[in-house]
Amino acid sequence: MKNINFGIDLGTTNSGIAKYENGKVTIFKNPVGFKDTIPSVVSFRKGRIQIGDKAREHVISNSNNVFSSFKRKMGSDENYFVEDLDKNITPIELSSMILKELASFAQGENPKTAVITIPASFDTIQTNATKKAGYSAGFEEVVLLQEPIAACLAYSNIQNLEIATEKKWLVYDFGGGTFDVALVKIDERELKVIDHKGNNFLGGVDLDTLFVEKIICPKIEANSSVENLWNKLASQENSIYKKLYFELLFKAEEAKKELSLKPTTNIEIDFDELDIFLDIDISKEEFEAILKAKFDESFQLTEKLITENRLQFSDIERIILVGGTTYIPYIREELQKRTEIIIDSSIDPTTAVILGATFYAGSKPSELVEKEEENVASEKVSEVKLELIFEPHSKDSEELIVAIVDNSISHYYRIIRADGGFDTGILKINQKISEFVPLLEKATNGFTISLYDFGQNQIHQKNIQITNGLYNILGQPLPNDICLEVDEQSGKTYMERIFKKNDILPMKKTIYKTCSKNILKNSDDKLIINIVEGNAGSMVGSNLTIGYIEISGRNFTQDLLKGMDVELNFKISESRDLSVNVYISSLDLEINEVFNPHQRTVSLEKLSAEVKSALDEINEEIENEEAEENYEYLSKIKRIKDYLAVLYNDSLEIADDKSTDKKYQIDEMKRIAIQEFDDLVRHKHVLGEIDEYRRTKDVFESYLERATPRQKEEFEKIIRTEKEFLESNNKYLIKQKNKELDKLLDDIYYKQDERYIDFFYHFRFLDDDQYKSASNFNKLVNLGDKALENKNLPELKAVCNQLYDLLKVKPKGKEDFNSFDGNLGLK
Repeated sequence: MKNINFGIDLGTTNSGIAKYENGKVTIFKNPVGFKDTIPSVVSFRKGRIQIGDKAREHVISNSNNVFSSFKRKMGSDENYFVEDLDKNITPIELSSMILKELASFAQGENPKTAVITIPASFDTIQTNATKKAGYSAGFEEVVLLQEPIAACLAYSNIQNLEIATEKKWLVYDFGGGTFDVALVKIDERELKVIDHKGNNFLGGVDLDTLFVEKIICPKIEANSSVENLWNKLASQENSIYKKLYFELLFKAEEAKKELSLKPTTNIEIDFDELDIFLDIDISKEEFEAILKAKFDESFQLTEKLITENRLQFSDIERIILVGGTTYIPYIREELQKRTEIIIDSSIDPTTAVILGATFYAGSKPSELVEKEEENVASEKVSEVKLELIFEPHSKDSEELIVAIVDNSISHYYRIIRADGGFDTGILKINQKISEFVPLLEKATNGFTISLYDFGQNQIHQKNIQITNGLYNILGQPLPNDICLEVDEQSGKTYMERIFKKNDILPMKKTIYKTCSKNILKNSDDKLIINIVEGNAGSMVGSNLTIGYIEISGRNFTQDLLKGMDVELNFKISESRDLSVNVYISSLDLEINEVFNPHQRTVSLEKLSAEVKSALDEINEEIENEEAEENYEYLSKIKRIKDYLAVLYNDSLEIADDKSTDKKYQIDEMKRIAIQEFDDLVRHKHVLGEIDEYRRTKDVFESYLERATPRQKEEFEKIIRTEKEFLESNNKYLIKQKNKELDKLLDDIYYKQDERYIDFFYHFRFLDDDQYKSASNFNKLVNLGDKALENKNLPELKAVCNQLYDLLKVKPKGKEDFNSFDGNLGLK
């Protein structure tokens, strides 16, 4: 069994590759300048493609054919027009070129498989786009790893930390294009990501853009005849302004680096086309003034992460810095000042992710290589059942391997370490194999276990690996909830969680739903299965569809009627491929789909409409709450409203923006703001559902003595998970438990004779014109009054039955009132 061994950091501004071998990580140097990374830049010139430093040199002189920061567009429908090729190219294609270039650094290795890192906040579509880039680059196996995990693996394995008790770390990853902050738990044996927050459009390139807009452009306008310069640059009014834009971005990035080391810098601009010849002085204070707002955005996410996990900064042992933007002194100083936590930058923030990805690759078995080995092995040895028990990650100098085998076939065994440093020789099997094997320190130890028959002919072979002294993870956490959209009685829909955020991938689950409407065969009616990624319990529209199935009545051989069962099987892989199996037994219909979407559209028109819709909903909430005089709640709602109003105006103003990523930034900020509003409103509704649950539970407990053993068991089953669902902050989940408890209460109540007292009063106060005979109605009422007075419940029961029969129109049962027709077809 061989591991993947190659790790790649595919960064927004810089990328790198390394290899794991014998417990150590070696970064392949960039042949140009012999640096650890290459700029993530691609240029096209006279039919020649250049990548990295050479491409970056052409940013100013050949701006129409040089492309960078395309990682931020992964998963979008954005295209880049290449003049030199006279065609469009996608972010996936550009990323695959970077990956091909990196693979070429491993001279003579020709890696077929690699671990590639992604931001923790990448959604499923962005994740799939990255995978596609890897396969397009020629890799036959691509495993993705979240960047905060990679950073932690680098720090924990390189620093040789001795961790006796559990610690909590924050990974603060401010890169060139994205921001992630992750909460990590680490002890002497295991490293685990607890939770994370992020913004895919908050990074160093945003600082460069702001630098041009807020510092350089005003200074040029103040000292030249050029007016309204930023708008002309952003809209790329013509090729002259496009060229100037890229030149100023280049100079802004260089100035940003200089101001991280000294108090002032100077930018020299010689631009003949617009007669701009200036020397501009820029101070560190000017830079930090524009930096503050972006740092505040990152810190708000950091604080929210801590708060939501019911922690304080004092609970965190250290903050690990990752990403080139964390070199800026202001960021380090503000983090230290606001958190009072140790700031750890002992490993180069620009290579930490490469190192961690490679440590992970060194412990990750390659399915590609494993299949090849199995094919070879199957030709040599017979299949024997061999059950192995061992720890794949050990801190000890030796580890126990236990194997249970079929003794009637296997008589001897042999265990050899891959480097030849340990060999048991051929030994007889006594009931089972039990062998302590020595481990090389800080290395992945490969062992071959071979089985032999009575004549000492090899009949089976198995390869395993045990990593000594290195931290690893047992699996990656799911970044967001994966939910199924289902119908609700109100006529709206809600998200029912399938997989929970931070659960460890891969996962599978089967759920059973019922059809909420009649779908006739040969009709255009549809059963809709919509799988979304986001926050369970929030509004469906604020989340991302990652799987969508429409099953039309035209595909049915018979009618699908309301109440019929629908079985749904979901599987999600470590790299987030989603498999869905739908089975409708009444139709004997089965549908299988695998979803790995890698592109979505961000429409400015749709974006503005979504912000406008959220503002309308907020205004309605404010109007409802002003009468309640809940001032603290109102102030929070109004703050979100003001923020969204700014985003709405921004979305209208950038209609002509063809240069920057502001469309994507606004979309990301809109999503975060709407979720914040949704959290506030949901919290209020959740409290109402919790109150309702507790009231129903109190009533139920007063009837508990009259419940059957089965009903008592059902009640215990509901309250057993009470703490979990009451703390879930999901009103739909709590409402579902309310319904279960309410139905159980009804089952008990409607078997009691006392319920006929309520029935009698209900029938007694109906208008007599609702009965077939007014005189018979009055006689029965008199009889009922006497039965009540004498506490004769059997007599009262008989009166109620006669009153019911006397009604012109019979009322529906409770279950009929709860019945509804859904839009999607699932409930």
